[in-house]
Amino acid sequence: MLLQQGADVDKQESSGETALIWAAWNRHERVVEMLLQRGADVDKQDSRGETALIQAAQKGHERVVEMLLQRGADVDKQDSRGRTALIRAAQKGHERVVEMLLQQGADVDKQESSGETALIRAAQNEHEKVVEILRAAGSKG
Repeated sequence: MLLQQGADVDKQESSGETALIWAAWNRHERVVEMLLQRGADVDKQDSRGETALIQAAQKGHERVVEMLLQRGADVDKQDSRGRTALIRAAQKGHERVVEMLLQQGADVDKQESSGETALIRAAQNEHEKVVEILRAAGSKG
């Protein structure tokens, strides 16, 4: 209803989150789709530099990740600590999301500010299958 009344779909709250970031984090697929149809900025960052894709990838919300990628989300966008959606998904062990991001051309060896890569984060958290996926994709570090 708010969207029909012309609400600003990219309005940020005090910590920078937008409705799209919140919807992605909470796996509200229908709301994500509505916001995207109304022109929400798919790569808008909050105060920590996180995007809807980074949030959805971290939570393992496959369908939301798919919707955001279909709308052209920047697969290698980094948050304020240099973390990407791939690094966050690998860290949490979300195998399918890792595969989806790699299929969209995510940089398998992109480093966060502290130097860690998706492979390092997956290994630190003992996500063996994710380590295998990343190695098969050519990760060197």
